[in-house]
Amino acid sequence: MRTPLRTIVGIALATMPVLNASMAHAQRTTTDGPDAIAHSDLDPSIRHEIEIARARGVPMEPLLSKVREGRLKRASAPRIRLAVAALAVRLDSARAIIGADATLEELTACADAIAAGAGTTELRVVTSAASRPLSAPLGALAQLVASGVPARRAAEMIVELLRRKVGGSVVLAFGNLVESDAASGVPAEEAAAFRLHSLATGGSAATMSGGSTGVGSVSVPLSPPPASAKPRRRP
Repeated sequence: MRTPLRTIVGIALATMPVLNASMAHAQRTTTDGPDAIAHSDLDPSIRHEIEIARARGVPMEPLLSKVREGRLKRASAPRIRLAVAALAVRLDSARAIIGADATLEELTACADAIAAGAGTTELRVVTSAASRPLSAPLGALAQLVASGVPARRAAEMIVELLRRKVGGSVVLAFGNLVESDAASGVPAEEAAAFRLHSLATGGSAATMSGGSTGVGSVSVPLSPPPASAKPRRRP
């Protein structure tokens, strides 16, 4: 039930379309007030999980998006409930790391990084080095870790980029490119090191062409990692 990371990191740029009438009804519970969930068409066990999370101050939108995702994938109500509960815990942890003033996008990106395997140490390293908003560096961290870069090394790479004062679009593009490289069979850590080196040696001055990172036109090289890179063995 994990949403593709390329979609996740673009949360600030696009909104999820309404899939059907019942999903639209669930989406309206984010603004219809406390009683809306109780009268929605949610399964009682899922509604109970959402109400518990809301009482803790967890934002509703990501939880309801998780419900819509589960319905789209035809998951069972117990499975959706477990996914919602797990996401609520991750959002709680994200708020503890970022602070009570965290935006929805920041909380979601941090929760995604946690789901990918980033620990509290790595998350604090990145958030301490970044300026607000934190959604881009945290989203890129989530992509790197999910792609197979060790969490500690991924955090170091993101911090190195941040120290170069690059924009959030470049940080996101870095994560997207590494994710694409890893998906094509290049070892993730090797791909990340190559992309980072390209930026360090003037690649950031090249105009992006011949591909898309999902974040628009930014200055990041698109040439692939060296030919010596061996594809990952798949089981």
